[in-house]
Amino acid sequence: MNFSKKIFLVIYFSLFVAISQNAWSHKVRMVTTDWAPYYASTLESGGVVAELVQAAFLRGGHESSLSWYSWIRAMRMAKVGSADAVMGAYYSEERAGIYNYSDPIFSVDVGLIALKSLGIDKYGGLRSLDSYIIGVMRGWVYTEEFDTADFLKKQIVVNQVFAVRMLFSKQVDIVAASISVFKHEANLLSNSKGQDIVVLNPLLDSKPLYLMFSKNIPNSLELVKSFNAGMASIRADGTFQKIRDKHGF
Repeated sequence: MNFSKKIFLVIYFSLFVAISQNAWSHKVRMVTTDWAPYYASTLESGGVVAELVQAAFLRGGHESSLSWYSWIRAMRMAKVGSADAVMGAYYSEERAGIYNYSDPIFSVDVGLIALKSLGIDKYGGLRSLDSYIIGVMRGWVYTEEFDTADFLKKQIVVNQVFAVRMLFSKQVDIVAASISVFKHEANLLSNSKGQDIVVLNPLLDSKPLYLMFSKNIPNSLELVKSFNAGMASIRADGTFQKIRDKHGF
């Protein structure tokens, strides 16, 4: 992007945001679950995604709060309108019928992880994995192909912490998860030492993360537009990349 075009975009988004600020302001109640290293109650500023999202809201003229719950409860709260938005969700057609989606805010690699001792490092289609028990996170969406693969032996797991423990204790053969999240949680467990893992080739997906806004709050679509404009503004003026760099992404 050349310098003059960048200046134009910064001015454009600044004007859009200024108009939004004068029109209305809202204290946004966000909810999510701990999902380090991307976002968690234990991370500085809530993690890279949390800081990006709150910066985008602020640019749009809205203060925001972030509360931490189980993933299922967070989605339920936004569904009924006791929270304004769920932070850090994948997209699915089913969810799009329940929530209003933002533009993408981040991207993560999702794949199948196994112990090296299992003896495989790649797979030739999901059918080739039908003899293995695969741990999947409760309430997650992966890919349409994977989610509808009823021939797979899927074991529902409460969260990524239990997924790591179940893989290391060989209660499941494979775990479907965000690669970085799995590795982060594995590094925190004492029984992970000496456990060599392998990410099966190919990855399931490189998945964008979104905010899911409640449809049961006033001005939901206007809030989505304001957030998207704020996110576009912090991307255009370099704030987005500065926050990524600060958190090591």
